[in-house]
Amino acid sequence: MENGSDTLGEVELTSVSRLKTILGIIIVIFAVLLYAQSISFNYTVDDGIIKDNILVKQGISAIPTLLKTDRLYGCGIESLRMPEYRPFTMIVFAVEWQLFPDSPHVYHLINILLYSLTCWLLYLLLCKLFAKQNLIFPFVCALLYTAHPIHTEVVDSIKSQDEILCFLFSLLSLILYLKFVETKRILHFIFASLCYLIALMSKETAITFLLICPLTIYVFTDAKPTVNVKVALTLLIISALFMLIRYEVFQAIQATRVDKLISPDFNSIVAAPDFISQKATAFYILLRYIFLLILPYHLSYDYSIAQIPIQHIYSVGALVGIAVYLLIGIVAILKIRKKSIAAFAILFYLITLAPVSNIFLLIHWTMAERFMYMPSLGFCIILALFIIKFTKAERNATQFTTLKQMITGNVILFIAVFSIIALYAARTLARNPDWKDNTALYSHDVKEVPNNAYAHLFYGKLLVSSLFSADKTNDQRTQISDSAIVELTRSTQLYPIPEAYSYLGAAYLNKGDYANAIINYEMAIKLYFPIAPVYVYCDLGLAYSQTGNYEKALNVLETSLKYYPTVVDANIKKSRIYLLTGRNREAIAECERALKVDANNVLAYENMGCGYLNSGQYDNAIQCLKKALQLNPDNPDCLRFLGMCYDRMDDKITANQYYQKAGQRRN
Repeated sequence: MENGSDTLGEVELTSVSRLKTILGIIIVIFAVLLYAQSISFNYTVDDGIIKDNILVKQGISAIPTLLKTDRLYGCGIESLRMPEYRPFTMIVFAVEWQLFPDSPHVYHLINILLYSLTCWLLYLLLCKLFAKQNLIFPFVCALLYTAHPIHTEVVDSIKSQDEILCFLFSLLSLILYLKFVETKRILHFIFASLCYLIALMSKETAITFLLICPLTIYVFTDAKPTVNVKVALTLLIISALFMLIRYEVFQAIQATRVDKLISPDFNSIVAAPDFISQKATAFYILLRYIFLLILPYHLSYDYSIAQIPIQHIYSVGALVGIAVYLLIGIVAILKIRKKSIAAFAILFYLITLAPVSNIFLLIHWTMAERFMYMPSLGFCIILALFIIKFTKAERNATQFTTLKQMITGNVILFIAVFSIIALYAARTLARNPDWKDNTALYSHDVKEVPNNAYAHLFYGKLLVSSLFSADKTNDQRTQISDSAIVELTRSTQLYPIPEAYSYLGAAYLNKGDYANAIINYEMAIKLYFPIAPVYVYCDLGLAYSQTGNYEKALNVLETSLKYYPTVVDANIKKSRIYLLTGRNREAIAECERALKVDANNVLAYENMGCGYLNSGQYDNAIQCLKKALQLNPDNPDCLRFLGMCYDRMDDKITANQYYQKAGQRRN
């Protein structure tokens, strides 16, 4: 009989193991299907960290440099650099580029696969933590986490692979530390510590697992305190080592630059009048995170100034936020000694949220959905507990051996779960297309965050940039300019961003409204510190020249050359003004200066040819214009000017040949 019982027990154990595998496969497939549509998406928002990064484009050969530089070092713009040391993520990007250069579709696929793997590992972790219970809770919790729409930013944005890798290796670390507690095998301990280091090198927020790992061991195991202390000390040593390396890397970044990163431009909390208001606003934002977790409908890629209103200590939103977080914090602390699962979930949420909460230190951003990627697990655990309790589902007594048994034995539970999952999945599938490209994302999200100055700026910039597409008609350009002016004007009304004024100037310039173009370009120059970008000066010079104010135009262009002596656009524009005012000698000299910097500049040869043509030096003019044609054979202006040269030299036959070619090119 005993042998028979043992055999039945083994069969039941095998069936449960098979069910566990099936449920894991369901979670993986579900995650893939939820985000499969993103494979066709392009780069968006901050994905320039990959496609515009010279180190990433060097592939595997750049790994030594990536290990000792900050995340944005390879982008080549000093003003972009910030104290973010994520070498493992950057190495992964470099390897991906080496294998699949400039392939956003492949990168999106990799994001999906990594996310699916994370959800599967999360399910396995929960199975381990709740090994004495059946598989309902781990499965429900993992499903809720997989489907939650707040994760769309992380999965749909290639750049956010840092978030996925960070949580993935943090989970691996925790699983292996639990294995070590169970088996006492040193190999588990070593690999767990290595995974924790990789998690830190993926993104700094992994440091929260310095507390999460010991907390999990305390709540879910019977390990002796000495074992937990050993794990905690190891995590502390690894964290200290990482922070030391990080500190050394950031010595290369200018201290003044680091100070300016925490600015009201991106973190509106900085604009609060005092410390109390700052923290009141931070608690209001923390309350908004809870609302987003409960009702993830209005989502946005950006929440910077001035979308989040500054709160005072007496503001309702701030008071409710303080009360809610104080309450859940006290409950968690009081109940964690009894190893309460709910208390663990609350502490997981609070601990992983702490680094980005703006409570303990101000960060670069006001608020972001990607910051909820790890904390949302705490919410999903609470939600799963609530559903199970509300439906009175049996969590402990019944061990199911088949999927059918599990569902039919808990019909009410799964109706509730699948209803929520269906709503989450529908919202996720509806949100995904917004991340298809910047046009889709910016045009959609600007409506979700109408008080966000940067959302209006980014959409306005995108519209202005599209003006230069060759397939646009004049009417379309006018329409686009009008739309850009609306967005950029709204941006300047919300917050004085110099870039918004510069692009507003460009939109007016395209419309031929030179007076408004001048006003906005001058405002941009006034606001930019210490100097404006080169295109602002050059376009302002063009606007002045179009109004006939040539001396002002020349002064602005001279200022451009003072700050940017190697950018020849100012030389070219100066030469045009000299040609318009009959100062041919100065025009030729300006073109010569441009050619010293850029020996193959078509416009320099063309303008120089015009200067010689106007001066009656036809041989020199022909030489310059033919050089311009060599560089650009389809230039109708050069052909027409050559026709004029031969016309004035009384070579009518050759002149007519060039006139005919010019006409053909224009057609």
